[in-house]
Amino acid sequence: MNATRSMLICDDEEELAHELGEYFASLGWHVALAITAEEAIAQLRGGLAPQVLITDLRIGAVDGRQVVAEARALPPALCPALVIIITGHVMHNVTAADLDSDFLYVKPVDPTEVLDDIGSFLAGVAPPPA
Repeated sequence: MNATRSMLICDDEEELAHELGEYFASLGWHVALAITAEEAIAQLRGGLAPQVLITDLRIGAVDGRQVVAEARALPPALCPALVIIITGHVMHNVTAADLDSDFLYVKPVDPTEVLDDIGSFLAGVAPPPA
């Protein structure tokens, strides 16, 4: 993966958000963090254009589904190429597609598995503009 890759991580579990952020940053990713859905939405509306959005599903009054909806509504140049939802709640018979995301993980999240899935997914997507 090259250093131009970017992501927004939104999770109200600050320790997890920071750990994931540090992991991806150590691999050359540009990482933005948000601890609330409102903060993530504000960053997206403010012009942040991450290639990858990782959001917790249940993060307060405004949840991850709203973060995903806001991201998906952005103009194509700003819309994340990949949306990942993570949750601490087991959701029987719910798929990533049901939540308008590309991947769905149940916590605890294995960052190497996430990285592998991101790499495979982005390999089929055009590189970001310079």
